[in-house]
Amino acid sequence: MLPRNRFQALAEIVRRGKDGGYYPFFRALSASSGPEVEVDGRRLVMAGSNDYLGLAHDPRVVEAATDAARRWGVGPGGSRFLCGNTTLHETLEERLAAFVGKRRALVHTTGFVTNLGALHALAGPGDLLLCDEESHASVVDGCLSARGRLSTFRHNDAASARAKLEAARSKDPEACFLITEGVFSMSGDVAALPDLVALRREHPAAVLYLDDAHGLGVMGPGGRGTAAHFGATGDVDFIMGTFSKALASVGGFLASDDEEAMTFLRHQSRPLIFSAALPACCVAAALAGLDILEREPERVECLHRNARRAWDGYRRIGLDARWSGSPILSIRIGSEMAAYRFALELFERGVFALPAVFPAVPRGEAIIRTAYMSTHAPEHIDRVLDVLESVADAHGLRGGRAAGEPAVAAAAP
Repeated sequence: MLPRNRFQALAEIVRRGKDGGYYPFFRALSASSGPEVEVDGRRLVMAGSNDYLGLAHDPRVVEAATDAARRWGVGPGGSRFLCGNTTLHETLEERLAAFVGKRRALVHTTGFVTNLGALHALAGPGDLLLCDEESHASVVDGCLSARGRLSTFRHNDAASARAKLEAARSKDPEACFLITEGVFSMSGDVAALPDLVALRREHPAAVLYLDDAHGLGVMGPGGRGTAAHFGATGDVDFIMGTFSKALASVGGFLASDDEEAMTFLRHQSRPLIFSAALPACCVAAALAGLDILEREPERVECLHRNARRAWDGYRRIGLDARWSGSPILSIRIGSEMAAYRFALELFERGVFALPAVFPAVPRGEAIIRTAYMSTHAPEHIDRVLDVLESVADAHGLRGGRAAGEPAVAAAAP
């Protein structure tokens, strides 16, 4: 039997939260239209979804997924390596590579396992894996599973990364992976990519790896991502992206100009080799989402207009938030309990936006993570702002730093 003290502390926290009525997670949606969701018979404005372009409910995407399920079935029957590969997978890889400006791409079943498999396979013994301290858990786990040495640099601080790289010279690593997110999932910050590109050029052993899960379809011309946003596609060695945000599906991919590395990854990424393939219906949905994004780039422009409308409201209210140019607007609350209660009041007043607490953010720095979609109507955003203002008043959280400038400015494309 497993020792019970391994689980009791967390189980007790969850129990108290449920008994106290402030446990906010795992809410079951009975219906969703994208900008609105239904929970227990109530309609709420969804203000936390990563479906940035609102494509998850687009009839063209739904039809593409349905047609693929009829042709290939709802399950793949095996890994891509053995019997689960389809012509759709190959087509999506070609299209993704071209979209982000790389020669090759490789599709995995989720964004999490894309990072896990890629970093584990690409890093060799003695390599340095240097990642932003706010990198996603999948990056951290990928680095921990690799054979190299994990280190972190201060968030969006190229000087900190430079110091770590220079210190690593004494250990003479064969390669140094410099890893960052394009748009950070919790804060919404945009990477200081130009500074990291300059650092990579100074260090020939450096390999720049960009997790652009929240940047694909959001940043850059036509939503081509954070590297394109900064005109740095050629300077980024590996670009990772997901389908579960802007592309209305589930899955992930890695893209690169290094064709030999991509061939190696195709045969050595453990999640790719030992997991069932992404079902064809999910692949078709992502492909349809990419089709729409390429044909309708105005969706990206609408997304940023909506984010700016929301930000203007945050600034007027005086919320403790920061504008970065991404659709993620996180409201700093502080204590976890305060964040739970703030989220509960939002929910009771018809707004679905959940808190992020440790370990997603540092202890004592809990946030309410809001995110906006291109399909939010002005009245949706105004409703969220009205509720936020009322709840912030009740909690004494107005007059924060919302008017402050971001640490890294990133204009909307």
